[in-house]
Amino acid sequence: MLILLGCTKENTHGNDNLVNGSWNLTNISGGFAGIDDDFLKGKIVWKFDSKGETLVVVNNDESNSIYNGLPTGTYTYSVLQEKDKFYLLVNDKEMGGILVDETKLVLDQNSTTSGSGADGFVLVLER
Repeated sequence: MLILLGCTKENTHGNDNLVNGSWNLTNISGGFAGIDDDFLKGKIVWKFDSKGETLVVVNNDESNSIYNGLPTGTYTYSVLQEKDKFYLLVNDKEMGGILVDETKLVLDQNSTTSGSGADGFVLVLER
């Protein structure tokens, strides 16, 4: 009983509505190489369906960018909450911390439930 009461993590799924809808990947920065690539709206689209807990990615980027996010495909997703922070899981793998408002979603691969890193990418998606 004490072990359950002593837990500090609030691993609650059910925040999937936080990202629901279509998002355009507009920028990726960071990584070991220190990239900063912009993408036109509509080139890379992530569509989150909170009812089906699916993420459909259409990635039509043909540039020579080092990293352009997820390839075209259908994935499962969930949003994990720990205290006041949210994390995106895709196919049950943690992608990073997320900050969301009405028009922008920022996915920071340097922010994870196990701590922070320095060589991950930061993805900016806009409605």
